Amino acid sequence: MKYGINWPVVYILHNDKELYIGETTSAYNRYKQHADPNGHYAQERLRLNRVKIVFDDYFNKSAVLDIEQSLIRLAEADSALQRELGQGYHTLQNKNSGQSYQHNYYNRQKYQGRIEELWKQLIRFNLFNNSYSSIYNSDLFKYSPYTSLTAEQERASRDILRHMMTCLLTGKPGTSIIHGSAGTGKSIVLINMIMTILKSHYVKYDYDPNDVLDEDLDERYALHCELEHFFTSWEKKTGHKDLKIGFVVPMDSIRSTFQLVFKLSSKSIKGMKASMVIGPNAVIPKKNERRFDIVFVDESHRLKRRVGMSGTEMHAFDKCCDKLKLSPSKANQLDFILLNTEYQVMVYDEKQSIKPTDIPHHVFQERLSGRLIHETTLHSQMRCDAGTEYTDYIDSIFNCSNPQKIHFEHYDMRMYNDPNAMIEQIINDDEQYGLCRNVAGYSWEWVSSKERIGTKKNGQPKYKKSNKVFNSISEIKAAGRDFDIVLGDKGYYWNLRSSRWILNSSPEEIGCVHTTQGYDLNRVGVIFGREIDYDPAKNEIVINRNLFYDSKVKNKTTDEQLKTFIINAYKVMMMRGIKGCYIYACNKNLRDYFSAFFDVIR
Repeated sequence: MKYGINWPVVYILHNDKELYIGETTSAYNRYKQHADPNGHYAQERLRLNRVKIVFDDYFNKSAVLDIEQSLIRLAEADSALQRELGQGYHTLQNKNSGQSYQHNYYNRQKYQGRIEELWKQLIRFNLFNNSYSSIYNSDLFKYSPYTSLTAEQERASRDILRHMMTCLLTGKPGTSIIHGSAGTGKSIVLINMIMTILKSHYVKYDYDPNDVLDEDLDERYALHCELEHFFTSWEKKTGHKDLKIGFVVPMDSIRSTFQLVFKLSSKSIKGMKASMVIGPNAVIPKKNERRFDIVFVDESHRLKRRVGMSGTEMHAFDKCCDKLKLSPSKANQLDFILLNTEYQVMVYDEKQSIKPTDIPHHVFQERLSGRLIHETTLHSQMRCDAGTEYTDYIDSIFNCSNPQKIHFEHYDMRMYNDPNAMIEQIINDDEQYGLCRNVAGYSWEWVSSKERIGTKKNGQPKYKKSNKVFNSISEIKAAGRDFDIVLGDKGYYWNLRSSRWILNSSPEEIGCVHTTQGYDLNRVGVIFGREIDYDPAKNEIVINRNLFYDSKVKNKTTDEQLKTFIINAYKVMMMRGIKGCYIYACNKNLRDYFSAFFDVIR
């Protein structure tokens, strides 16, 4: 056929248990290479006795590269979901995520839009099991090590790994810092670097030089060779064949998500395991335990100091300080990391600092002085379909710099005058798209965590503490707990759990910044509470401390610090939505102000 000799196609080699996904401009020649008993991975490929070819009259080289990468990522997430369910799956033979990084080529949106239908057809061939939407909404897909990086992310990754190799071999203390706003793919870059290091031990490049874009092949293959040489030198220097790697996640709420991703990726990536994912305190080695050679620190702006810690956190922190002979009043978790690891790669975004326990920016900088620092900034917006312009637009609205109203073609941005209509719309969106949630500022007490036992003399409810845990809205309603948030004639509850709330919750619950930071949503509804308002006379956002109920954020902060934390929290929540962001403001002045920048649903 005409598509078999000189036409860009995607192909799938498979049997009943394994598969391999590739792309080529000559299916005939590529198949001969796979069938060569002397070729790379010949033993594996020769087990695959069937082939599927995906073709189109309008395919081009960039399109098939993109489709290949998307299918690899979907296939890996599909098999991981099946393993989690204890059901049958195809093992993916691919050792890498495709040879190329993401290209923003002509008509990319059109080709990407056809992948869902292609996936449905492949399910009919019994190659895959889970629907496109269930995979697309899963953490295993969003944080997959097989996510192909953009050119910007790829360059950052290569530069960091080269800096790391230089510092480790010369014995000089070094740190890489990745800057970038929410949604620029910083976590994905960290995970991809870990995969690159691990796979450098056993991957042999399986490619057709005539089929790969030179710029991709030259750069990626060069780095692969450099890592091989590094490990030879590293073993001579230290006696270790590998690096001890840690993935540090400061936030408890999302750490379990990464642990699951690493666990389920361990089947296809040798050396990747859930125990790599740790909290900041766990970088301190136990007796006779090897130090970490390199740690990748996600959301390092959320590393803590002792100020504002809970009793349990404070006790654990003090034990770490005692072990390291540090003063608890002066030390912080960044000290733990720098003192106990050889090299660090840290994601840092000062604008996502939301609590006084977070290490102040100037302290962070002071601790890194004297080290060999490599810094890089990611600019391209990967989460939000409105792109980087949306981030800048939100910043300018909160800065009150009077931006011109913008309509984003591929992003649903609107403001509601009726909060219950917005909440209902998010619930309906969740039924249609999945992963749509309502969130709010902490302008309401968490009274549902307490049991009502009567009424005070002034008519206010009287409560007592309760340790009961509720697993559903129906359970908490049946227990007769008071609503946390009352809007008009309807009441709502705060999130019933903190860990992985987005993935294990009802859209009827109202989340907060602590349960959403680091996660993606398809659409988010953000309720601006009574604590935040707009002063038209001064043209500025103002905060009412008395109407803010997060004591861990409020205590020991000045009014200006509190304002910064609250605004940062709202920005973080507004950046969660991939496809859209809806807002409602309790205070009329703020609603009037926002109405100049958002389409209003009346």
